[in-house]
Amino acid sequence: MSEVVAPEAPDRSRLDPVPFALAAFAVVGVVLWVVGFVSHHFLPPDTLVRQSEFFFTGDNVIGQWVKFDAGWYRLIAEQGYSFESIDRQAPVAFFPAYPLLMRWVGVVLGGQPFVAGVLITVAAGAGAVVLFATWCRERLSSPAVRWSVVALVVYPYAFFMFGAVYADALFLVAAVGAFVLLERDHPVLAGLAGAVATATRPVGFAVVIGLVVLAVARRGGWRRLRAADAGVLLSVGGLAAWMTYLWVNFGDPLVFSKIQRAWGQESNPATWFKFDLFDRVRALACHARGFLGGSAPTCGPDYGSELLYTLGILLQGALVVAALVAVPWIIRRFGVTYGIYTAAAVAPALLGSQDFQGSGRYLLAAFPLFALVGAACERRPAWGRVAVALSAVLLVAFTSFFARGYYVS
Repeated sequence: MSEVVAPEAPDRSRLDPVPFALAAFAVVGVVLWVVGFVSHHFLPPDTLVRQSEFFFTGDNVIGQWVKFDAGWYRLIAEQGYSFESIDRQAPVAFFPAYPLLMRWVGVVLGGQPFVAGVLITVAAGAGAVVLFATWCRERLSSPAVRWSVVALVVYPYAFFMFGAVYADALFLVAAVGAFVLLERDHPVLAGLAGAVATATRPVGFAVVIGLVVLAVARRGGWRRLRAADAGVLLSVGGLAAWMTYLWVNFGDPLVFSKIQRAWGQESNPATWFKFDLFDRVRALACHARGFLGGSAPTCGPDYGSELLYTLGILLQGALVVAALVAVPWIIRRFGVTYGIYTAAAVAPALLGSQDFQGSGRYLLAAFPLFALVGAACERRPAWGRVAVALSAVLLVAFTSFFARGYYVS
């Protein structure tokens, strides 16, 4: 197997992209922290009150980042895992790497898992942006690298890298780190980084696939593989350890998948074909007719937050479709490995959500997409500036909504 790469070789005579990556992360981070803080304390919350407010030491400073799944992560960090039935929500739905880090760092901080979670996310987010810039440097010119970094940090759902107590930033730094390490001929370290990814989120299988394909491609075929290349198989270790734990303690190594039905996300045609999304779109059309003065039938709840939810999942669905359409371009620009990885990373967003909710943050895992955007912005900077400005506006808005308890992604 051989890689398909772009015909032009990137210019190597350029500055280290790390300072720019760190500066971009810091600038965007400061803006989002201010937006989140003001929104959390001074703007009205979601009218549906989808979640209970968390009260803890430090809430006045970081409460904007502690929403929704953060409660599950704290439960795991403090009490471990439990399970009763696949029909009842339980902590076993959440992979262990992030909450275990919250436990260990929280102990160092004197028993503050939420504070630990915010710090872990910020550190992982910064590391992910730096590693992404390093990965881009081997493929793109300096201007394109900068565009790519900006595309990542102003992505509308990038706030999950800047403090939100979710596992996405940890997964991203482990995934990008695994590929960077393998490209620098460190297969064992790459496998260990991959193991962190597979212990962090279900989409970790995409990292395993990508590392194996890259290992083969680097050697020019299966028959040329070296013994050390088997180190990439360590990436399976995180998932294997997690499934073994579930088997020993709860009698089912796949319970993390089966329990998704308790969230209405079981694997069936209703989820694959997004029946819930179509119902919401019909309701949205009904409300639109009523707004325009037509004789609309009963549309169901007309809460503003429900309408925002519907618009949000439509945006996320459009991003998933765009990501899949971009895969051939990724193959041409960055090689077969990263096209396969991107497709595998996007697949759960397409097949595992009943209405595309959550797909916005899931797409953070598909980091080659942001490099492709950066390369496009370099070619057409005027369009790039418009795209970045629009994305930045959405990022600020979504950060504000998240801080106020809206279920953004």
